[in-house]
Amino acid sequence: MVEIGQVNKMVISRVSDGGSFLKLSDEIDEVFMPNNLGPLSPVVGQAVDAFVYVDTAGKLVATDQTPSAVVGEYALMRAIEVQEFGAFFDWGIDKDLLVPGNQQKTRVRKFEDHIVRVCIEEETDRVFGSTKLGKYISESNFDITKGDEVEIVVAHKSELGYRVIINKKFIGMIYDSEIFQDIQVGGKYSANVKKIRDDGLVDISLQPLGVKNMLDSKEVILEFLKDQGGSSHLNDKSSPEDIKRSLNMSKKTFKAAIGMLYKDKKIAISKSGIELL
Repeated sequence: MVEIGQVNKMVISRVSDGGSFLKLSDEIDEVFMPNNLGPLSPVVGQAVDAFVYVDTAGKLVATDQTPSAVVGEYALMRAIEVQEFGAFFDWGIDKDLLVPGNQQKTRVRKFEDHIVRVCIEEETDRVFGSTKLGKYISESNFDITKGDEVEIVVAHKSELGYRVIINKKFIGMIYDSEIFQDIQVGGKYSANVKKIRDDGLVDISLQPLGVKNMLDSKEVILEFLKDQGGSSHLNDKSSPEDIKRSLNMSKKTFKAAIGMLYKDKKIAISKSGIELL
């Protein structure tokens, strides 16, 4: 059965002047894909990854364009048109995503960026967006666990840090006190799950956790020393800001890593700094 609001693996069953008709390999029902939403030279039997939605006339339409998020996912989107009844967001495809007025946590203004959850109305199968995220966050069904590597999109700055979208499925936070590199709103980064909270949010770290963090940090320090000609003024008395600026790591991690390097007889530590042996 065709999943509305999702990307379906379909094949072209026939071609007309206006577009192509798609169907699942094991079904008879077809979905129309207009020429401007499909491949340039469609061929019967051609496989297509098709996003399917309901148009304004209530008919199913397919496109080979991929939206920034499908039903059940989150994405950072920009409002490109605002009306009394709702706001239209750039969805990454020719069709814009409507966030109705009653689905806006705060009144959306044109050209604002918001985290949008893509939803579907069960009665009509129409796909819509929502910026009221609370109930979706609290009902999160996690397929990630502490220590997992994930992909995040930085959504916006808050008082404590940055709100992020995790694997398009979950919402989390990176705290300012744990950021040791430059990050940009809208940027995509690899990160690690630090904690899954009872309220459905996820604490995220841009650094590896545990032993892997120590091993990676040791290598970073050794490479840094080589680049500095074998020595550096940094030591366990250096300020957190100086360490962060030079190595993109916390003072706690730095102290633990140079302690291990000292025990491994890789470096010497003195009042004047650290030095390769």
